Amino acid sequence: MKAFVSILLGLALCATPLAATADDDQYGAGCLLTKLDPNGDGFLSIRRGPSSKQAEIARVRNGDTLFFDHRTCKGKWCFAEEGIVKGNRTNVNGWFYTAWCEIYP
Repeated sequence: MKAFVSILLGLALCATPLAATADDDQYGAGCLLTKLDPNGDGFLSIRRGPSSKQAEIARVRNGDTLFFDHRTCKGKWCFAEEGIVKGNRTNVNGWFYTAWCEIYP
């Protein structure tokens, strides 16, 4: 449990964009992917729009993090503005379904 909390704290420190404002901080959040079934397809699709019918533009896996603004969410779909994929910060932009996330502020 201590290791998990340490990881979350470390990711939260990386999550703050350089030009963040106080307003951004109250709406910004992170999605740490932890609930994907390793015996299933093992990835979450990032899509062009908030629907599984939209084109896939990227894939993320358990341990990756997506950053988003709560105001952009449509139901369980949220728009990723950037993320950490395979330990590297990336500018992934697209919609993802939050059912496989552990959301943190």
